[in-house]
Amino acid sequence: MANGDNQGLFKLSYEAQGVKIAFSPDSFNDTAAAFTAAKETLLDKRVDQVDFGAIENALNSKNTEPFVVAPPQPEAVNGTVTAKLNELKDKVLIKIDPPMGRGKKAEIKDVMEAVKTAGAATFFLDLEKIENIISSIRFRDFIEVGEMRHGRFDINISKDSTQALIKLQPPFGGNPIDKSDILSYLKRNEITTGIMMDAIDKIIKEGLYNQDLVIAKGQRPEDGQDGEIEYFFDINAGKPKPKVDEEGEVDFKELNLFHKCKAGDPLARKKPATPGRPGITIYGAPIAQRAGRDIPTPIGLNTKPAPSDPNLILAAVDGQPKLTSNKVNVIPVVEIPGDVDYSTGNIDFTGSVHVRGSVLSGFTIRAMGDIQIGGSVEICTIECGGNMIVKQGILGQDKALIVCRGNLTAKFIDKATIYADGDVYVDESIMYSKISSSGKVVLSGKKGFIMGGVTRAAKSVSCNQVGTPTQTPTFIEVGGSPTLREELDKMQNEIKDAEKQVEMQSKSLESSEKRKHCSPEQITDEQQQRILLMSRDRFALLAKLRAFKEKKEDLEEKLVRLKSAGLKVHVRKKVMPGVKITIKNASWLSADSLDFATFREYDGEIEFGPYEAEADK
Repeated sequence: MANGDNQGLFKLSYEAQGVKIAFSPDSFNDTAAAFTAAKETLLDKRVDQVDFGAIENALNSKNTEPFVVAPPQPEAVNGTVTAKLNELKDKVLIKIDPPMGRGKKAEIKDVMEAVKTAGAATFFLDLEKIENIISSIRFRDFIEVGEMRHGRFDINISKDSTQALIKLQPPFGGNPIDKSDILSYLKRNEITTGIMMDAIDKIIKEGLYNQDLVIAKGQRPEDGQDGEIEYFFDINAGKPKPKVDEEGEVDFKELNLFHKCKAGDPLARKKPATPGRPGITIYGAPIAQRAGRDIPTPIGLNTKPAPSDPNLILAAVDGQPKLTSNKVNVIPVVEIPGDVDYSTGNIDFTGSVHVRGSVLSGFTIRAMGDIQIGGSVEICTIECGGNMIVKQGILGQDKALIVCRGNLTAKFIDKATIYADGDVYVDESIMYSKISSSGKVVLSGKKGFIMGGVTRAAKSVSCNQVGTPTQTPTFIEVGGSPTLREELDKMQNEIKDAEKQVEMQSKSLESSEKRKHCSPEQITDEQQQRILLMSRDRFALLAKLRAFKEKKEDLEEKLVRLKSAGLKVHVRKKVMPGVKITIKNASWLSADSLDFATFREYDGEIEFGPYEAEADK
């Protein structure tokens, strides 16, 4: 049996009777140290079921005879690793012998030590393969796990061939990469332009391994700049930005909606397109650049190029600068120093109109440009091709009609019909009016209420209060073009009229048929002919009614298909009873008052939540 000792203090043997230990006389000089040494040895050798009490008794009785301290068991032998080189001395192989008994398995540190002993400490090792060998019982022969590797490198070329990047790999027991190796590779692959010698020297000297580093660099082409126009006036003019004081009052005298210019004023400058600069690859091949796209000089109505600079556009007349269809135009402005009345007559002008006074009842203004009215608007018709502002209010008495192709701004609107292709901005109130906006309707002043009537907007409606304490019917509709809403209303009225006519025809026809059935001999040929005509008329009415209903369903389907994002109604203070809010094709009728809310459509229903303050900014 294998024996073991510990500094001459005891001997350990593995026999048929069990594991035995025999203490030497020297162990009795320090029994505690001898006990500790014996215990550590037995545990290290993974001896099972040790009787430590017997060891204490032997030390106390100074027994030098061998005695059993554990049941019979094989001696623990740890696993071992053997490493060797192949005949060419460029590969390392290992063999792992498994442990015996309760011995320990070989570990990675044992492998590394064996590899070092074999002279392969600097070789490249396949650690994953080594781990598999250690954990497996299948490998009993020498297996290759590493090799000597010379330094190497990979060079990648960018897609546009303007850069070469090297990734240097370190040597493992072999020769490192030299500068000449890299230069030879570049030459073989015809890389001749932009070689960075300093970068190559640094990579070699400092051993910058496993990094993609640039060693040759061409020149990417620089595309030309497209031509562009620099404007010297606000091309987005027309959206009101009224000044609001600390009390929330809006100063409609400081809107700066209408910009004017004088003859000779610079309006825009064209920056011509640039040709750009060609590039070159690391192979020395040229790379064509994209030349900038030029644009025409935007000279329009009543403008001209500057004599000293053909790219500078000047106003040729006094008026209002406008950008229309990518052309800079100067629209002459007609100035009315007072009211539009019998002293001026109706106004029909291709440019813009500035009325310092009011527009009195019975008069008409038609202007292709903007309209600014310093006073109020009474019962009249106004057609505006641009933006319109009424610094006071609109008193329509249910007869005023205003059609505005841009944004409309007014202090208040009372009993008027308004159609605006842009936004509608009102300070104080909208009362008993019909408002249709292809943008949004915003009441931003301190009062900011909507009372009665129908207010339609394609995007959103924002106000402080809507409805009245007396529950005056007030309709707010958002989503879809105002034209689509109007057409749907018209179709619903047509259906009602047709249904009434069908009902009347049905009753008359039913009465005639009863008379014919009860007294057929009393029905004349003329009456018979009349019954036939009534039947035909009723059939035609039913066909007409069916067509109306199909048209109505088509319009409703168009509303359903509209996107709901951004379609909202914002009420900062109170929604009164009697208010009906419609978004797309979903409706909600207010039975009780509601404060501080934002309404939106979701899945065919109206839902509301807390007021969203930022929505009407």
